[in-house]
Amino acid sequence: MRIKDRKAQHARAEIVNILQPGAGRDNPPCPYYGKCGGCQYQHVSYAEECRLKENQVREAFARVGKLADAPIRPLIPSPRPYGYRNRITVHAEAGRVGFRGIDGRELVDITACLLARDDVNAQLTRLRANRPADGHFSLRDATVPPSGFFQANHDLRDKLKELIAQALPERGAALLEGYCGGGFFTEMIADRFSKVIAIDNDPRTLLDAHRLGLANVAWREADAAFALPEELAALREAEREDTSVLLDPPREGLPLRLTEALCGYSVAHVAYVSCDPATLARDARMLAKTYKLLAVQPIDLFPRTAQIECVSIWAR
Repeated sequence: MRIKDRKAQHARAEIVNILQPGAGRDNPPCPYYGKCGGCQYQHVSYAEECRLKENQVREAFARVGKLADAPIRPLIPSPRPYGYRNRITVHAEAGRVGFRGIDGRELVDITACLLARDDVNAQLTRLRANRPADGHFSLRDATVPPSGFFQANHDLRDKLKELIAQALPERGAALLEGYCGGGFFTEMIADRFSKVIAIDNDPRTLLDAHRLGLANVAWREADAAFALPEELAALREAEREDTSVLLDPPREGLPLRLTEALCGYSVAHVAYVSCDPATLARDARMLAKTYKLLAVQPIDLFPRTAQIECVSIWAR
C-alpha cells in the first residue's frame, strides 16, 4: 500500500502490489474500474460483496446506533450484479462523455457502463455520436418516468415494494408519507388507508404522482422536515393510534426536527427506507427511545457500488 493523502483522522492509500489475493478477490470486468468513481466492489466476487455489505449494516447499528442486538435480516441480493440500472446520469465536458473519477473532479470518458441496461447504453452511444455540449444528461429506459426520481434497480423494484407492503398494516386510518417522489410506494398502498398525505419538495416528481389519479391521496409540495411534523402535530392522540408513517429520505437521513417530531407524536407504525446504513443507524438510535425496532432488511439495489438500501420497520 502507498499513502496518497493524510488527514487528521484518516489517511487514503492505494494498492501498489497484490502479494497474495484474498479468497473473495476477483478480476474487475470493467476497463474503467479504478478510474471511474461509480463502482467500488468489482474487485471481489458478488457473494463476498453481499457478505461485506450485510456486515457493514450490522456494524453501523452496533457502532453508530448503539443497537448491538438489532434484528437485521440477511441481505437480499440482486438477481444480476450487472446490467440492472434503468437510468444513469452522465456528464459531458470538452468532448468527453462519462462519469466523474474517483477523485470527484476528473471526467472519465466511457463508451458503455456495465451496470446499465442495454437500452440505456444504446442511448449513451447515440449521445456520444451527437457530440453534446457540456452539461449533465439523464439516460433512462422506457419504464422510468421522464420527470423525476425513480428506483434505479430494474430487477428489484417489485421486491422493494413488497417489503414496504409487508412493513405497513393491511388497514389504517391515515398514512403520512415523507419524500414520496413520484408515488412509487404510494400507488401500491394508498387503498389500505382512509387518507394519505404524501409530501415531497420536488415539483417534477409530483407531476408523476398526480398522474396516478389516487382519489384518497393529498399530494403536498413542501419540505418534509417541516411539513411532516406539522401533520403529526395536527393529529389527535386517538388518530395517531391508527396512523402510519412511511419515509424514504435522501442519504443524509432524517432532519433532527423530523426525528424529534416522530418521537414526540408517536404513531402506530413507521417504515423507514434508507440508502445509507450510517445515517439510518444514527436516526435509529433516537427512534429506539420511542419505537420498537422490529426488523432491518438490507436489499442490494446497487450491486458493485458502496450504496446499501435498507428497510427498517418500527412499531410504537
